[in-house]
Amino acid sequence: MTALEEFAQGLFELSQTTLPDEVVHETRRCFFNVLGTSLGARHAREVDDLILTGLQLGGAEISVLGRSEILDRLFAAEVLGFAAHFDDFDDTHLETVIHPGAATMAALYPLGLLGDVPGPVALMAMALGVEAQLRVGLAMTPSHYDLGWHITGTCGVVGAAVASSVMLGFDARGISNAIALALTMTVGQREAFGTPIKPYHAGKAASNGLLAALLVEEGVTAPAELLTDDAGYFAVLSDEWSTAWIDPLDLGRRWVILDNTYKPYPCGIVAHPAIEAATLLFPQLANVDDAKIERVSVACNPLVVELMGRPSASTGLEARFCAIHGVTVGLLTGRGGLTEFSDAMAIDARVVSLRDRTKLEPDDAHGRQAATVTVHLIDGSTLVQSVEAASGSVERPLTDEQLHEKFVALLGPELEQRSEAIATAAMALGRTTIAEIDGTVQGR
Repeated sequence: MTALEEFAQGLFELSQTTLPDEVVHETRRCFFNVLGTSLGARHAREVDDLILTGLQLGGAEISVLGRSEILDRLFAAEVLGFAAHFDDFDDTHLETVIHPGAATMAALYPLGLLGDVPGPVALMAMALGVEAQLRVGLAMTPSHYDLGWHITGTCGVVGAAVASSVMLGFDARGISNAIALALTMTVGQREAFGTPIKPYHAGKAASNGLLAALLVEEGVTAPAELLTDDAGYFAVLSDEWSTAWIDPLDLGRRWVILDNTYKPYPCGIVAHPAIEAATLLFPQLANVDDAKIERVSVACNPLVVELMGRPSASTGLEARFCAIHGVTVGLLTGRGGLTEFSDAMAIDARVVSLRDRTKLEPDDAHGRQAATVTVHLIDGSTLVQSVEAASGSVERPLTDEQLHEKFVALLGPELEQRSEAIATAAMALGRTTIAEIDGTVQGR
């Protein structure tokens, strides 16, 4: 057997077992969070554009996102994945920087609406879709990401294919074929960060992974060497890689989904420590005139500069990849929510003025989850705040209560009356089905 066939065999065998309690809980948290982010972005102009395209090119099968438009399953998956990642508020696996929930949820959701799929199968599909793509990503980390690939798109398609395969009841051979086909449908470069193309990578990964599984269902096969041969997926997309992470003997012995994290701020996660430090400084600055601030320095991990070193932002999407914007709004408002990363806030005169006086200072002494913000006042005094482990990190994960508050806030006034019912149904995935969850969203 090839490494891919062995990996698929291991995934299939896991699909026939009972998930450990902690994996069940984390899978539900992942699904719950990413369903919330997709619903939160359901009325974005870019989502409208994608839906209009789907209406023109696709068939009519299902509605998604609590909206009335009817799309085919592939466009439904694309829209769900796009919306889930649009605000950069979805889950993040810190070691790989993969956002695994979007493509996985978006692929299995349409299948759950179109077929009578039991809740436990959907739960297993979500768990294994996330687990599979994280392991493929870990096999190429850090080389793949460092080369400029957007790992959420390039590995998300694997998660979508695996999730779809479980939903469709594939055996090991079917899962292997679906992954192999998905490996030929990767998409995404980091150059697109800060634009609507970035969430498109997650949406297209969902659609492509679902397509791969649907092709297998019709009898299409693919070479089983596409993952590890000399010109295969790993070799083409990375300089260094290891099959240790896809070793079937390691599957189920440890679960990397347990290292997944959830964001308190809708932006690149590497900036979260600095934003949190800024919000903690807000009470001390509440009565300080902005003109009395000479400059702001942000000591941070060098990766912050690499990924979020934009010197300015003119849109909310650009602001999500401008670390100094997050620090500035944190200092000025004490918050870092969707409002603070809106188009209006990106060009707010007060924000722009202080942002121009804020500078990132890369420092290897600060880990990825640490930062120090120093506000230098014109009288020579300083205000300093450090964060060693940011909220939402593995060390300080968001609680279920915090995730619930985030979810309800994302749903907005339109779904306010049903927000608790939707939250309860979504967090019970496994006991509830996708169809039941969607029925609650739609008010049926």
